[in-house]
Amino acid sequence: MKTDSNLSLANRKQLADMLGNQYDGLRYKAMQKFRNQRENLETALIKEYAEKKGAAKLAGQIEIAHTKIKELEAELSALDFVIDDDDFTLSVVSSRPLDKIISDRIEKELGTDDGIEARFTSAQIEMMTVASLEDAEKILNSVSALC
Repeated sequence: MKTDSNLSLANRKQLADMLGNQYDGLRYKAMQKFRNQRENLETALIKEYAEKKGAAKLAGQIEIAHTKIKELEAELSALDFVIDDDDFTLSVVSSRPLDKIISDRIEKELGTDDGIEARFTSAQIEMMTVASLEDAEKILNSVSALC
């Protein structure tokens, strides 16, 4: 970067503020995109591991049994009786190694929230010392790719 700046401190602060955590700003959009990608990847990985380990087949059998239970509960209700139960949802038990495997794979493929925050914070700090609009544009482009 150039040492003699043609930008005032106020200009640099405005540029840095563009990378702040405002609603619908670049950082916000990048974090939303990351979270959506993470959620989609996590869902796909759970499905992949469930199929590999045979859990998907078992979950299907449980779902069929659950449907049968609902039918039986309806019959029981017609006789004025009720049994309480929870809805069936397939998820990973967090204390098991599979949860760590999935988390590690997501981190490897997408990174982390902290990583994205750090990139924006670093870029925001760089904006405060930027020497020219061209340099500011380079910094802005480096984080815009995350959005």
